[in-house]
Amino acid sequence: MIDLEVASVLRRAAASGRLPDRRADLALNDLIDLPLRRAGHRPLLRRCWELRHTVTSYDAAYVALAEALDIVLVTADARLSRAPGITCEVEVLR
Repeated sequence: MIDLEVASVLRRAAASGRLPDRRADLALNDLIDLPLRRAGHRPLLRRCWELRHTVTSYDAAYVALAEALDIVLVTADARLSRAPGITCEVEVLR
């Protein structure tokens, strides 16, 4: 999911003129080439749907992934940490 997060930031920066399109293209290529372990969201969809009444689908994807991997979800969103139905540990950055 990091790919979409970074692509969104690059798009916003390029659209606002803070980052030239050429630099944004290069940054996207660097992202694509990063040797990261990427997780697909399709296996998480059922759990995301179960959380639909308490968090956004976007947030639910992070929650579902943390639950599936049995890892701590680190977020700056204190509201997300208090959402009912989440079974993973949530650490809020301050």
